[in-house]
Amino acid sequence: MNMATPAETSPAPVQPGDWRSFLLETAAITLIFALYVATLGPEVNEPHYLCKAKHYWNPDWLKNDFFLSAPGAHYTFYWTLGSLTLLFPLPVVAWIGRLISWLALAAAWRYLSFTLIPRRLCSIATAAIWLATMHYGHLAGEWLVGGVEGKTFAYPFVLLALALALRNRWNPAWVSLGGASAFHILVGGWSVVALFVAWVLIGRKSTPLYPMLTGLMGGGLISLLGLVPALLLTAGLPDEMQTEAHQLYVFYRLPHHLVVHRMDSLRQLCFATVTAGWAIFAWSTRRQRPLQLINAFVIGSLLIAVCGVVIDQVFCYWLGNFGLAAKLLRFYWFRLSDVAVPLGLAFSVGWRLFVVTEEDRRTLVRRASLAIVLAATTIALGIRIQSRLASPMPPADDMASVSDYNQWLAMCRWIRTNTPANAAFLTPLNQGTFKWNAQRSEVVTHKDVPQEASSLLGWKERRWRTMRYERLSSEQVRLLSRDYGFGYVVVDTHSRPDFAGWDFPRVYPLDENSDSPYEIFRVQ
Repeated sequence: MNMATPAETSPAPVQPGDWRSFLLETAAITLIFALYVATLGPEVNEPHYLCKAKHYWNPDWLKNDFFLSAPGAHYTFYWTLGSLTLLFPLPVVAWIGRLISWLALAAAWRYLSFTLIPRRLCSIATAAIWLATMHYGHLAGEWLVGGVEGKTFAYPFVLLALALALRNRWNPAWVSLGGASAFHILVGGWSVVALFVAWVLIGRKSTPLYPMLTGLMGGGLISLLGLVPALLLTAGLPDEMQTEAHQLYVFYRLPHHLVVHRMDSLRQLCFATVTAGWAIFAWSTRRQRPLQLINAFVIGSLLIAVCGVVIDQVFCYWLGNFGLAAKLLRFYWFRLSDVAVPLGLAFSVGWRLFVVTEEDRRTLVRRASLAIVLAATTIALGIRIQSRLASPMPPADDMASVSDYNQWLAMCRWIRTNTPANAAFLTPLNQGTFKWNAQRSEVVTHKDVPQEASSLLGWKERRWRTMRYERLSSEQVRLLSRDYGFGYVVVDTHSRPDFAGWDFPRVYPLDENSDSPYEIFRVQ
């Protein structure tokens, strides 16, 4: 990449000490994030993460739940936000976590945006462009703004690291990525790789490797908080069990995140379009020195994604070695590019719109392009916000195909009031909010898949044995009850209209004329 020419120069700096502009723009970006989510929740992953965090601090809470009792991987998240579950109900902890993560992400974005393009209010526009292109242009389903989980605290550290690297403060940048890795080892780890690529392409001209060793070592030590739990997930298991668990995780449970040939063709097209748009704008701003490092980071993320594509094609198609393919593909090769490419596009577009000469400022084309980009971004986010506001149920229930949300909540409230706290339930496989709403243990769900290898194999067995349990005989259900320790069974008669019932008592609904699709049986 070339140095800036006189025709295209870096923007004149604005005083960095204007804390009022910083607070105003951070608040505005946070508001955009809040409108983008636009729901009371729970979000898709919040029951998964926050119930696990609550169980970590209080092992007696739902102690019979299979998923909660399995080893976890996100202990930094449990140690920090998870501790609030001792003081507040889960929905309150979710909102506290959302606000903290949104504010942190907004502040980090403003700091990064102002470092690149020191123009007031520019960070609000670039944040909106980033959010819109990330939402509509992702490949593998990665997101930043939504419910609270480990990665929502990791990405602010990534943005901070980019801003520090732009200021040639590489040691603090590597330490910041250590913080990202502590909260989410893959987010932080892949960001280290991509930023190292950026250093090789751009940064080494100003900072040699040796002076960075302190930051690399410090960040590496911090990252152990996320790395060690991840390594323990497969420690001590025979190779054949690890291979089976990896294949189950990659090719059965999460191929839409991990296996490119199993990803939706529309998603592939959208991501290719966003990538092409970034490439065009990156080329048009290639002489701008501040953008060179950002675009090199994007290149690093795309190289990681290309490695994932090569692994997929070589081991799945050419060699047919699905065991080795699963062992490698489980590392989410496409996660970072879903975020980094829209980031690079947002800043390249922002530069073309906000960093202009006086002659450019007077041209009709410049004004029209600014209006078109901002209008398209506003419309795109508006469509998203409207669809969320119009949704009849929170995303976690909507994604889990709960057939009647109000009746589902009514049943869960009845369970909390009328069943023992240590009771365990066999529940519909595709729902994901029973623990959140009913606060009782359950046998297995499709969403709550453990990450530890032996528990993952146990999840497979439970899922296979309880699939379509409404079609089993009373004696078969009793056998499952003895094996898995549940005393109640929930049936959704809307999804199973052919359900004939069992010979043990129905305890819910009490009214024989109730229109609730949910029935509860006590196993005897």
